[in-house]
Amino acid sequence: MIKNTAVAFFEDKQVRRERHNDERWFSIVDIISLLTGSERARKYRNDLKTKLTKEEWYTELSEKIGQLKFMSSDSKKYKSDATNTQTMFRIIQSIPSPKAENVKQWLASLGNQRVEEGNDPELGMQRSRERAIQVYKSRWMSDKEIKQRLQSIDIRHDYTDELKTRGIQGKEYSILTNISYSRSWKDAEEYKKHKWLTKNDNLRDHMTRTEMLLTGLSEEAGTEIAKSKNAQGFNAVQDALLQWSDVAKHTKENLEEKIWKSILDPNNRLTTKQQALRKQARKQEKLGYNKNKTKKKK
Repeated sequence: MIKNTAVAFFEDKQVRRERHNDERWFSIVDIISLLTGSERARKYRNDLKTKLTKEEWYTELSEKIGQLKFMSSDSKKYKSDATNTQTMFRIIQSIPSPKAENVKQWLASLGNQRVEEGNDPELGMQRSRERAIQVYKSRWMSDKEIKQRLQSIDIRHDYTDELKTRGIQGKEYSILTNISYSRSWKDAEEYKKHKWLTKNDNLRDHMTRTEMLLTGLSEEAGTEIAKSKNAQGFNAVQDALLQWSDVAKHTKENLEEKIWKSILDPNNRLTTKQQALRKQARKQEKLGYNKNKTKKKK
């Protein structure tokens, strides 16, 4: 599963998409893969481009195709051909496939959804939640795990909303989050390293149920303590943070004492192939965790 990029699903197949020039642009390779079922969609795309360049109308079409950076399965972003819905219709027409009409209708429905969600924001929120559930199911998460993950997102939103009213802004959110992680677990970078994740991975998507519960407890406590102390501004909120982080820290330590093992779990939700690539990259020091430390030593 490709994470941290916008995706849409057609028959359980994912299509990457990004906002560009106030439009939704889709990965051409992903659409070709839908239509052909080929695992070599990129080669098919190159062959198709060679074929279409002989057509008079292709020059006009090619001007509406650009390259956007999409997240790949190795959690790195690479440039790939992309275009908007209308141009994608033209490309689909040039590919012989029994799925062509269904894919076109699906793309059109995505456009209609955007208009509907603009008129009804609540509908947009509901669909976002449904899409999130679909993504989590594709990562083999159980219904209980999905429910807990969605609850943790709600808690996080309440927490950040409260911090916003306390004058927190911009990078201060990530600084406070990292302090909270450091008190209870490890700092975010070390925590990700422990789970064989890269900087682009969403750490919370790879937490166990217990890790999520304790993280949620820390943020629930943070919301209540910030309110009770009426903390205003970064320094005051940071002082309160040290108290609410201790709530989760002490709970974690008490639990570990009872079960005789660490709650900090190295497991993640990466596929076997992804994990092998990460381990190989770690050995070759390509993940960049030690780059800053190396520079400082020099």
